[in-house]
Amino acid sequence: MLLIGKFACLLGCYLGGIVGGVFLHELGHALAALVATRQRLELEVGSAGGRWSFSLGRLWISARSRGLFYGVTRYDRGSVSRMRQTLVALGGPLASLAACLGFGWLTTQEVVGSWAWIVFLGLTVANFRILIVAVWPMEYRPNGPDGEVWLSDGLDVWRMWRGK
Repeated sequence: MLLIGKFACLLGCYLGGIVGGVFLHELGHALAALVATRQRLELEVGSAGGRWSFSLGRLWISARSRGLFYGVTRYDRGSVSRMRQTLVALGGPLASLAACLGFGWLTTQEVVGSWAWIVFLGLTVANFRILIVAVWPMEYRPNGPDGEVWLSDGLDVWRMWRGK
């Protein structure tokens, strides 16, 4: 029974870590955009459903009720240089990398199999997944085949510098 409880804890921490990690990843983009631009921006977690939002100065934060494994940071990209766009694009993966390293280090500080170790392992794996999906060059549609096409950060940077 204890093994089932620990597996459920690992799964819960992984899934919760994805949602929290998506917010952290988008916050990395948003902080980079706040530094690199003078614009108002929107950080959104979730891809569909009802919206809950609030404003913190130039940053508008919103959460949707569905699709919480997806997030986006929006700003007027056309008004900033390609270098500034690249800095903003790299902000998310750097935040995810920091989370991976931080939770990974915490994992190594715990006894293997302990509850804390399981929690940190789930959070490390969740943020590693977000990092890989962000860096891997791909297009995806979080709202199904007819929805808007989103680009991974890796593909976005690649296309910016390849001029496509």
